[in-house]
Amino acid sequence: MDEEFENAIQEIRAKTGSNERDRIYEMLGLLVLFGGAALTLISYFVAGSQNSGNVDIDNLEHNEHMILAIFGVVLSIVGGFIYLRFSIGRYLRFWLLRQIHENSKSSIE
Repeated sequence: MDEEFENAIQEIRAKTGSNERDRIYEMLGLLVLFGGAALTLISYFVAGSQNSGNVDIDNLEHNEHMILAIFGVVLSIVGGFIYLRFSIGRYLRFWLLRQIHENSKSSIE
């Protein structure tokens, strides 16, 4: 990469300041993704370990844990989308800047 391109990247980072915000949202998305997966696994193992002998009580408790597991799966999906949106957005911004720089460089020559 040449110096003009690197300077253009630094100027955009200094002007917008969104790089840090995108990184925070990206990490938040990963945290929600893994937190939802952990919640799902924990509720699965807790539901499997409970057996009081009374079928009615066991079904009620299993239903509560199934709802919690479904909520964990939903959290994982939402966290995955948040992570993908901000990580791909950051990459596409860099790619667009590179394309603009290459096109302006080729039009000068």
